[in-house]
Amino acid sequence: MFCNLYFVNLYKFNFKFSKIMMHYAMPISQRLKKLIKSLHQKPFRDQNGLFLVEGEKLANELLASDFHPELIVVKDAPSSDIIDCIEQFSEKGTPIYTAPKHQFDQICDTKTPQNVLAVVNIKHREVLKNEPFIALDGISDPGNVGTIIRTADWFGYKQVILGKDCADIFNPKTVRGTMGAIFKTHLIYEPEFAEYLKETFPKHKIYGASSKAEAALQSIKPKKLYGIVLGSESHGLSEQTKAMLDGEFKIEGKGSTESLNVAVAASIAMYHLSNF
Repeated sequence: MFCNLYFVNLYKFNFKFSKIMMHYAMPISQRLKKLIKSLHQKPFRDQNGLFLVEGEKLANELLASDFHPELIVVKDAPSSDIIDCIEQFSEKGTPIYTAPKHQFDQICDTKTPQNVLAVVNIKHREVLKNEPFIALDGISDPGNVGTIIRTADWFGYKQVILGKDCADIFNPKTVRGTMGAIFKTHLIYEPEFAEYLKETFPKHKIYGASSKAEAALQSIKPKKLYGIVLGSESHGLSEQTKAMLDGEFKIEGKGSTESLNVAVAASIAMYHLSNF
C-alpha cells in the first residue's frame, strides 16, 4: 500500500511539473542570462530598475508582497514546494524560464544556489513621517544592513533610512539578509542623511548609538516619535549626524571585547526602545 501511494504521489508531482514546464516555461536565453548577471552590480540595478531574489523562502515572501516580478527562473528538477510557488507566479502572468544546473549556477550570487530566482522591479517606498525609524549612517556591510532590516521588521519598525555610504538596499547579500523583510519595510535611501533626518522628522527625538556616550541605553525612554541612528563599527557616527542628535547612548557590557557587531547592537537597542 505504501509503495503504491509513493508512486501515485510521484506520478502526480511529475505530471504537475511537466504540465507547468510545457505550458508556462521557456528556456532561458543568452540575453536574459546577461541581464541577470549584470544585476549583481549596483549600476546595472539602478539602470534597469531591477534586482534579484534568490531561494524558495524569498520567492514565497515575494509572492505574498506588492512587489512585481519581471520573470522567474527555475533550475531543472525543483522540489514540489517550488513547483507550487512557480504555479502561483504563472497564474499571475509572470513569465517562467528554465535553466540547466550549470547555467542556473552561473547567474546566481550564492555559491550553492537554491532552485529558484526572481528578477524583480525596484519599488520605492514613501517615508512615514509619523512613525519611529531606524537610520544607518555609513554601514557598508550588506550582511549587517540586511540583518538590521530583518530585525527592524521583527520589532515592529516600519521604516529604515540609509545614508550614502551604506550598502545598497538591493545588493543580493542585503536582500538575502533581510529574509523577506525587504518586501515589508519602507526602505529610504538618502544621500543628505543628517539634514534629511532633521528636516523630515522635526517632532522626533533622535538618539545615536556611540561607545563614547555617557548615558546608558537603559536611561533612554522615548515617547512615541523617535529615531535610532547607528554608525559603522570602524568610524562610528559622522560629525554631521552627531550635530543633529537629541542624545547619545551606549550599550554597556562586562567583557573586554572592544565593541559589538553593529547588527547585534541594533538588535539590543531595538528590543529596549520598542517597549516604550
